[in-house]
Amino acid sequence: MNRYPFCIFRIPENGGRVLWEITNTCNYHCSYCMFSCEAQKYENELSTEEAKRTIKDLKENNFTYIKFTGGEPFVRKDMIEILKYASELGFDMDISSNASLLTKEIVIQLKQMNFPMVHVSLDGYDKNSHEYVRGKNTFESTIRGIKYLTEAGIYTRLGTVIYKENENDLEKIVELAINLNVNEIIFSFMEAMGRLEEDDELLSKRSLESVKQEVQNITKKYEKKIKVKYSLSENKICKSEEICPAVNKFIYINNLGEISPCTRIVSKNPEYKSKLTLKNNSFNEIINSEPIQKYLKYLEINKITGCPIKRRN
Repeated sequence: MNRYPFCIFRIPENGGRVLWEITNTCNYHCSYCMFSCEAQKYENELSTEEAKRTIKDLKENNFTYIKFTGGEPFVRKDMIEILKYASELGFDMDISSNASLLTKEIVIQLKQMNFPMVHVSLDGYDKNSHEYVRGKNTFESTIRGIKYLTEAGIYTRLGTVIYKENENDLEKIVELAINLNVNEIIFSFMEAMGRLEEDDELLSKRSLESVKQEVQNITKKYEKKIKVKYSLSENKICKSEEICPAVNKFIYINNLGEISPCTRIVSKNPEYKSKLTLKNNSFNEIINSEPIQKYLKYLEINKITGCPIKRRN
């Protein structure tokens, strides 16, 4: 049973979950990037040792799952070292990548550490539909990386964002995934966030129900070949007596080492983002700092249960 059905993030029963934007640098330029990542090198991102120190602090504070994302995590030459360290401390984890920078050597190292899952973004069944939103010369490099993963036997999940150019190609994308020997694919709608904030030109016009029905039909048709799922926001108020798990069981760390209770909460309420960074302060110092504690007091004083973002005004 999911204790926090209102939360878009999967919260572990034991311990807590971390969403960690390990770098903002990316070799792609996706039109809908939530973090508006660029090819430039960003100053003041956490060093290898600072990242390791943070992982140790997370472990000591009962966080048990880390999702590494970016940017493109593998632009960091130390990414494997960071993953190995988290693995040695017993973390469950996965990593989101565009797969273009994966080499056979990197994949072998992932395999040797029994890395549990790599999530790869693929937004079309062919070059045109994928590169429409991800930029030129991105399709073949992503496909190459996916092949490295599946040939090595690493659990590979594709994440496909539904938008206006691929909204009628969902089954074709699943068929491509099957041909690539991918284990799982999950669909979600493109949203007007990040680089697309207040711009709905690329968004799919298909109804939620029609997409859900099609994905369910595809799931049944290919159930013996691949897991097909969806994560489609219905904008429904999910009643719950549980308090938002942010801070205690979920945190977001950005590329500069700033901590926020949640990506969506802080996008609407930036005053809850830490002013301190993990470069110069410990995890506990930041968690106990005024912005983070202010969010917890907000929940307590207003007796808020469920997701604050989904509450009716």
